[in-house]
Amino acid sequence: MANVTQAAKVGIFFAVSAVAGYFVYSKVGGSARTGDAYVVHAYIKDATGLANHSRVTIAGIPVGTIDAIKLERGMARVDIRVKNDVALFENASAGKKSASLLGESMIVLTAGTEGGRKLKEGDEIHNIVESASTDQIMNDVARIADRVKLVAEQLAASIGTDQGGENMRR
Repeated sequence: MANVTQAAKVGIFFAVSAVAGYFVYSKVGGSARTGDAYVVHAYIKDATGLANHSRVTIAGIPVGTIDAIKLERGMARVDIRVKNDVALFENASAGKKSASLLGESMIVLTAGTEGGRKLKEGDEIHNIVESASTDQIMNDVARIADRVKLVAEQLAASIGTDQGGENMRR
C-alpha cells in the first residue's frame, strides 16, 4: 500500500508540474504562438549575436521575438514575429542593438508613423538602422591612435629640444 501511495504522489506531482509548465509557457511564450502574432522581415548586413527567439523591442518594451534568421541576397534575412496588438507602419525601422556584454544582440523596432499603411504578415521593413560593429569601432580607435601618435611626435620634435624649450619660454 505504501508503494502505491508513493507512486500516486509522484504521479500527482508530475501532473501538477505539467499543468504549471504549460501555464508558464502560455504566458511567457505567448507571442510565439501563430494566432497571437504576425511575421515581418528585414534584411540586415550583420546578424552577429542574434539567434532564434531573441528579443524584439520597441522603446525597451518586448513586442516579439526573432522567428528565423537565414542568408538571402547576400544579407541576413531576419523574420520578426510581432504581437498582434502592436501595429507597425510602412515607415517602421529595425536595427540591431547589443543586449549584453557577452555578445548577445536583439532587434529594436520603431513603429513608424500612424496613418500610413500598416504592415501585415510577410511584409518587409525597409528602413534599417545600422550601428557600428565592434570591428568598425576598433578600426576607428586605431586610426585615432595613429593620428595622436603623429601629433605627439610633431610636438616632441618642436619643443622637445633645447631650442624648442627656449622658444616656448619666450
